[in-house]
Amino acid sequence: MSTLFSLGGLPTHPQNPHSWRTSLSLLVYQKTRTDTQMKFYKVVTRPSLLYGSETWVTTKREMTDLEAAEISFLRSVTGYTRLDKIRSEVIRRELEISGIQDVRLKYKQNWINHLERRDNTRLPKHALKYQHRGRERGRRRKRWKCVNAGTGQTT
Repeated sequence: MSTLFSLGGLPTHPQNPHSWRTSLSLLVYQKTRTDTQMKFYKVVTRPSLLYGSETWVTTKREMTDLEAAEISFLRSVTGYTRLDKIRSEVIRRELEISGIQDVRLKYKQNWINHLERRDNTRLPKHALKYQHRGRERGRRRKRWKCVNAGTGQTT
């Protein structure tokens, strides 16, 4: 257990201290308690996946990829494999955790609320309310204004 948290509390491996996969496999392999693994997920993994997500306008494909990465980690925590054919909702309910899309939308709503509280002279607030003037060709572009903060879907 001493090599697991040897550098500043982050998991490391003696041969390659910078390997994320090795750290993750060590965390799961050493039969670490589920609550410890979930703390690792909430403190390290989920923020890494969602870094900068406040400003993302995501497509369905990107959300699918995020959910796949999340459920892959959660499956390893519970010990299930894809061959067990356990639904993602069941795993989340078992671990008492909300989906990554819900967390991303909460991050985005907090960021929009933060921008609304700022004074009108700040550039990010102007960027949020920006409307392009002129003719656009092709399909409509996804913009902050077009994205519903509650659902994350374009309108």
